Amino acid sequence: MKFNPMYWMKSPGDTPKGDHREFINPDWIPWTDWLMPGTRFKLLFCDLVSGHFTMLLQVDEGVQATPHWHVHNIQAIILEGGFFYEDGDDKGMRGYYTCEMSGNVHKPFAPEGCLMFAVSHGPIGGYTDEGDLVVMADARLHYYMARENNAIEHTMIVDYKIGSTELQT
Repeated sequence: MKFNPMYWMKSPGDTPKGDHREFINPDWIPWTDWLMPGTRFKLLFCDLVSGHFTMLLQVDEGVQATPHWHVHNIQAIILEGGFFYEDGDDKGMRGYYTCEMSGNVHKPFAPEGCLMFAVSHGPIGGYTDEGDLVVMADARLHYYMARENNAIEHTMIVDYKIGSTELQT
């Protein structure tokens, strides 16, 4: 059998590049309004199969997030400004890393505004102040919001072999 694991380890070859871009400049992607007033995102990577997505998230000065639930982990690095969850000395500032763990429900505050690079491993559930779940912000919702804003031309998208980027009727 020619195509066994040893064959690939000894003769990996190169993956044809074709028209695929390995590198993009986030400046090429327009900002898309996010789920709360005073927030915007740029969708960099969207895996419609696993639900993972990567984005730049920009939060205006003084914005406090609505209560939300992390169904899966979100990892982030703060590029500008900062945010925190409660008063105290545990505040995320420029250059800091955080992992908002699965199961967390909170409403962070960005007194100076914030720009972060975030990798989400699954959806975020958004609540009203009264505690009603109103949105599950998954990879597909981010894809549709960015697409509606003509902001997916440079997004790296993983999809099923037979496309699933259209809503089913």
